[in-house]
Amino acid sequence: STTTALLLTPIIRSSKKNTPASPFCRDMPHDVVSSAVQCRAVSSGIVEDSDIDNKYDHQRQRPQINYPSRREMIHATTAVASACCINAAAPKAVLADDNSNVEAKSPFIALTKNLIQDNESAKSTMTTSNANPLDIIDWNGPKKRGLNMEQMADAINDGLVEQEWFVTGIGKPELFSPNFTFTDPDVSLAGYESYCRAVRKLFDQNTARCELVCCSVTATNTITLLWRNSGKVNLGPIQIDLKPYLVTTTLKADPNDGNLILSQVDEFDSDGLGLLLYQIPFLRSLAGSSAPSVNVLKQKCNFYTCKLTA
Repeated sequence: STTTALLLTPIIRSSKKNTPASPFCRDMPHDVVSSAVQCRAVSSGIVEDSDIDNKYDHQRQRPQINYPSRREMIHATTAVASACCINAAAPKAVLADDNSNVEAKSPFIALTKNLIQDNESAKSTMTTSNANPLDIIDWNGPKKRGLNMEQMADAINDGLVEQEWFVTGIGKPELFSPNFTFTDPDVSLAGYESYCRAVRKLFDQNTARCELVCCSVTATNTITLLWRNSGKVNLGPIQIDLKPYLVTTTLKADPNDGNLILSQVDEFDSDGLGLLLYQIPFLRSLAGSSAPSVNVLKQKCNFYTCKLTA
């Protein structure tokens, strides 16, 4: 059949509109340049008695030791206290909106849902000049029905590379069914607008990233995506640093509604201990390996399946 032929023939997805499309996601990102973190150096060893200066000279001249500042320790302790209650799944799980149909699958998710809502209310009362880009999206506008699965994969690919809506919420409602549902290991949510507004609240818009590795048609009415999540999430007044990790997203299209996307399922590995240790800068080396860069991931990716090879 035509669908089988398409699945068996790799094509090229590119950020350039006039080039052939492919399962290979858009342009390769630039190399990541790491930055150093400065720590405050603290030294002690003051001797008041001048008669014993010589005896204690070696103490005065000992090398300086880098200690975390009191502010850094307070921040780390607070973050760890929050991280103790969550695992790596929680950042993607705490998706909730006042008007959304949300099923929280654990008591903690229900609690953090309220924290996010309270934090959003506080922000809205403090800043009224900054317009929310989601407010100018026509959520009830015309739908793009009739795309075949490869065309739909191209549209999803292009939109995510440009807007990263898995963390920004700046989505493309024309591609999604009015009956859209989202689920991950800890939460279920109904409605595409509700989903987009929820991720907008959850992720810190200055740091959060959705870096696409792969977007391919992998089965009948199925698009699979592999992406790298990083940055910070908001839990009330607290921000949690994410240890960069990989998310596999499965989108199901509805052939009875012009192949609009009907459902989204996110899957990822939990690493509660790693998330906890990652909150303390001087313990991050103990948190385990973060997800590699997108360049490295693309070299290891099977673009027929969006799975990494050994």
